[in-house]
Order: sequence, then C-alpha cells, then structure tokens
Amino acid sequence: MLIVLAGATGRTGRRLIPLLTAAGHATRALTRSEGPVPGAEAHRCDLAAADPGELDLAVAGADAVVWLAGPGGGAVEDAERLDNTGCCALVDACVRQGVRRFVLVTSKGTDAPGRAPEFLRPYLEIKAKAEAHLAGSGLDWSVLRPGGLTDAEPTGRVVLGEGLARGKVTRADVAAVVAELVGRHDQSGRALEVLDGELAPAEAFDAVTPSVNIVDFLFDLRRLGRVHLAVFGGSTGEAMAEAKVHFTDWQVSERYVNYFEGPELHFSRRTRWRLQFGEGPGRHSGKPEYWVMVHNERGEGVFRFGLLRPEGSEEHDPELVAAYRVFRDHYTQRQTPSAPGPR
Repeated sequence: MLIVLAGATGRTGRRLIPLLTAAGHATRALTRSEGPVPGAEAHRCDLAAADPGELDLAVAGADAVVWLAGPGGGAVEDAERLDNTGCCALVDACVRQGVRRFVLVTSKGTDAPGRAPEFLRPYLEIKAKAEAHLAGSGLDWSVLRPGGLTDAEPTGRVVLGEGLARGKVTRADVAAVVAELVGRHDQSGRALEVLDGELAPAEAFDAVTPSVNIVDFLFDLRRLGRVHLAVFGGSTGEAMAEAKVHFTDWQVSERYVNYFEGPELHFSRRTRWRLQFGEGPGRHSGKPEYWVMVHNERGEGVFRFGLLRPEGSEEHDPELVAAYRVFRDHYTQRQTPSAPGPR
C-alpha cells in the first residue's frame, strides 16, 4: 500500500516510516520543508495553509493516510489551524480523491476534554473536533489516543482499550501500533487509547476485538427480516457475486464501493469479525436509519446491513426497530471486552 504520512518528520513519524517499509508499504511523507525524508517519498505540503488542490495532490493515489502531525505545543490558535482545520481539510481531500483509509492519532482525553487540566482543555477540544469530523466523513477510519508520550526505548508491549487509567507510552511503541492499525480493517469506526502494557500490538488489538461467529450472526440476522445488504470490498465483481450466494432471499445493493483490493471475499469462522451498530439520520435521506457494519480483520470485505422500511412508507416498522435493538444489545454485550488496565 501507499501510505501518506502527515507528521512524518516528527518524533513518532520518523519511527513509523521504517516500520511501514518493513511491512511492505511505500510512504509519501508530507513535510513543510524541502529536502529528503529518509525511507520515504518527500512531498512538500504545509498542512496548516494548503489549499484543496494542494491537498488533493498530496493524497492522490494513496491507499491510506496517517495523521501524526501536531504543532508541538505553542499557541491555541496554531493548534486550531493544524490539528482541526488542517486535519479536517486533509480528511476532505481523501473523500474527494477516493482514499478510503484514514488513521488519526490524537491524545488520551479527547473523549472528555472537560475532565482535563485547564491548560490542556482547549488543545483536547481542538483534537476532538477533528475526530468528530473524521467520524462523519464516511471513510474507513480509526482513531488512536496515546497517553503521555516518552522518548524511551520501545518495549514492544502495549495495552489498548477505552477508559484506561493514566499512563505513558513510548513514541516507538505508538509507531508500532500505528503500523499494525493501518491494515486492521476490523478496527474501522473505532477510537482506542494506548499505553505501555504487556502485549505486542497485534495481540493487543485481538484482546479488545473478540471474534464473532460470523455464521451464527448471519443466521440470527436473517430472523429480523426486511434487511438490506450493501457490500464493500473484495475483488471487483466477486464481492457481490459471493454475497448473492449467501443472501439469495435478501435485497442486495448493486451500488457498492470496492474499498479494498485483495482476494475473493469469503465467510470464515476462522477469521476475526467485529460488529459496529449504529442508528441515526441517513447521510442522503436525512431519515432515521438502523444498521450494523461487519468488519473483517483481513480487509477482505465490509458489509452494511440496514433495516428496510415497509414499501411505500417513510417510517420504519416499530416492531422491526424494537427487534433490531434487542439484536444489537445481545451482540454488543457479547463482543464488548472489559478494558484492561496497564500494569
């Protein structure tokens, strides 16, 4: 994959580039200054001042973007210009250019800035605005929130979760987590904190992503009835053909997006799957929608199952909505792990 890296010359970005190279990825490093960036294709771009055309050029042809940029302290106005305005503009460029994957590295505490010390609060609020913009972009996104960053030697061991206790993490270990996260499509639509811990990055992600038995899930889902399926992923044409084999009596969308290039889509009990439930106004219709996204750890496919309205009606059947919520609560409780704490 071609990874565009914002913040490539920072203390975490410099550690990330060789890890991406070792994983077989190419890196395009966005930098304000001229000159080479070791291990990467240097692309000059001032993220705090670039216009849409410059940002489109910066991400053109990329498979994923990683945001590690930051003002390195300084005035709140500088943080707003880069961490919010600049980041959101780069997200928008990805939408325009069809770059599906975006990994945003922010900071522990962005989920509740009001609990932070007063001097940190405005910076966390700024990062939180960028997170919210990314979450509403329609991209395949993940957010990573490190604890206190150190320049110590890497331990190779971390803990991931939500609501972790206070703690620190080395920049090198954050880089290793990001290198793993870029290809972990089962983490799409998720924000996780990271601290020093006891597990290697891949194991840490697995620990907070227990697998769902995909076959049992699909049989349970069938019982809801009137479910619409959209498929995102798999090789062109093969994803839809495979879906039709498994969902012969369901309405299957012909309008799907080929998110990932890769092997033929298939269902497997051995593959780790994660469910992401949601409800709210539809992006296009503005009407209430109810759905579940099914993510595959291997990036072979993403499914979106949404409830269908009765024919000729603009409102959902209340009984179907109630059944969906029971279904959601059942699977949410089954797949929600307890957040491990650092030791």
